[in-house]
Amino acid sequence: MQHSTSSNIKKIIHLILSFIMAILLTALTVAGVLQFTLLNESFMLDTMDTCNYFAEKRTEITRSLTDLGYASGLDEDFFEDFLDVVMLHNDTSNYLDDYYSGDGSVVDKTAFKQAFNTSLDSYISKKGIDPASVSQENRDYLINEAAKIYKQSLELPFFGRIAGRFQNLKTIIPYVIGFCLVMIALLCVIIVLTSKWKHRAVRYICYATSATFLTTAVLPAVILISGKINTFNIASRATYMLFVAFANNMLVAMLACSAFFLLISIALFMLYKNLYGKVSD
Repeated sequence: MQHSTSSNIKKIIHLILSFIMAILLTALTVAGVLQFTLLNESFMLDTMDTCNYFAEKRTEITRSLTDLGYASGLDEDFFEDFLDVVMLHNDTSNYLDDYYSGDGSVVDKTAFKQAFNTSLDSYISKKGIDPASVSQENRDYLINEAAKIYKQSLELPFFGRIAGRFQNLKTIIPYVIGFCLVMIALLCVIIVLTSKWKHRAVRYICYATSATFLTTAVLPAVILISGKINTFNIASRATYMLFVAFANNMLVAMLACSAFFLLISIALFMLYKNLYGKVSD
C-alpha cells in the first residue's frame, strides 16, 4: 500500500514536471519565432521583397507626389519616372537598420531631396524656364513638402510609438530562450534520473512535446484557416500587403515548429513502445 502511494505521488510529480516542460517548450517556440521573424531585420526586408512592397509603395508615393506637383503647376508626367525602387529599398533598409539597432526611427530624406532637386533643374531646363524667375522660397517649400510625403509614406505604422518596447523585447528574448533551454534540459535530467524505468521517462517527455505540438498548432491553424488576417483595414495597400505577408510568414514559422514537435513526439512514442516491449519481455 505504501509502495502504491509512493508510486502515485511520483507519477503526479512527473506529470507536473511534464506540464511545466510543455509550458517552457511553448515559450521557447514563441520566443524563437519572434527572434527570427519580428525581431529580425533581414526577415522584414525579405518579406518586403517577396510581397512586392517596394513597387506598390512606389506607386502610392508617386500618386501623392503627382497631386502635390499638380497643385504646384508641374506637369503630371514629372513624377512618372522620378522614383527609383532602388532608392526606396536603400532608404527603407537604412530606416530599418537604425530602428533595429535602436538608433531611431527616422527616414533619411537626403537622397530623395537631391534627386528632386536634380529633376527640378532638368524640368526647368527642358521647359525653357528662366531659373531666376523661380522663387527659391517656393522651390524649397515644394521640395520639403515632397520630402515630407516621402518620409511619411516609408515610415511603418506604430514603429515610432513602440520603439522603446521593441528594444526591450529585443533585449529580453535571448534571455528567455536561454532560460527555457536550461530549464528544459534540467527537467529532462530530473525526469530521467527519478524514473525507475527508461520507458516511463520517455513517456513523460513525450507528453510534454505532444502538448507543445497542440499548443503551437491550434491557434496559428485557426487564424490561417479563418482568414482573419486578410480582413484588417489598412489604408496603404503596400503596408497591407506587407502586414498580411509578414503575419502569414510568422504563423507558418510557428506551424513549422509545431510540425517539428509532432515528429519528435512520434519518435519518442516509438522509442517508448520499443523500451516498453523490452521491459515486458
